Amino acid sequence: MHDVIEFRSFEGRADASAAAAELLANLIRNALTRTVDARASLVVSGGTTPGPCFDLLSTEQLDWSRVTVLPSDERWVTADNPDSNEHLIRERLLRGRAEEGNVLSYFRADVDAGQAPPLIEQGLSGVTQPFSASLLGMGEDGHFASLFPDFNGLQEALDPDGKPACVMVQTAGSPYLRISLTLSALLNADHTVLLIFGEAKRTVFETAYAGGSAYPVEALLHHCRHPLTVIWAP
Repeated sequence: MHDVIEFRSFEGRADASAAAAELLANLIRNALTRTVDARASLVVSGGTTPGPCFDLLSTEQLDWSRVTVLPSDERWVTADNPDSNEHLIRERLLRGRAEEGNVLSYFRADVDAGQAPPLIEQGLSGVTQPFSASLLGMGEDGHFASLFPDFNGLQEALDPDGKPACVMVQTAGSPYLRISLTLSALLNADHTVLLIFGEAKRTVFETAYAGGSAYPVEALLHHCRHPLTVIWAP
């Protein structure tokens, strides 16, 4: 539904990160002011792109104690592993003014990754939904969260009406098993921000936006029913 997609272009990545942080802060603030005891939820991606945005968002004066942050996807490693998205969230976002924020952990030391999705879904049931806001990224192969093109269960995970909220993912490009929210879960956000950098990713986005591609992100763009803001810088 292209009528709910807005594309915003910036000359530099710092400006783009600042715009994303400002938008996310306003979305969280609006969610928290709906009622006196309202809570907010924020889905975030990992990788290198969101770090500067997290740094800025952590300085926002919000009642972070009423905010739960959850990864869009996670490598099946302990939370203190630098490759963990939860580690990134704790190091770059839940600090300073945001240190009282909550994080929904996915990893469980005594559970195999393949057995984890139903347990994680139990945790998701206690998080404010629809999610107040979502910050996603995208790879040059068109993946978002951990929904990679070579994932055997990709088509099921991209079902906009699918029942599973998360799946285990094995992909040739990663040494780790992963857990990823599915498309149906990620569509359940009041507003999604897709933060992407570089000419190659812009080309992927434009190809997926036009339709008829094999990029996983095309499913996100085609099926979104709530506002989706794409923020791009070279």
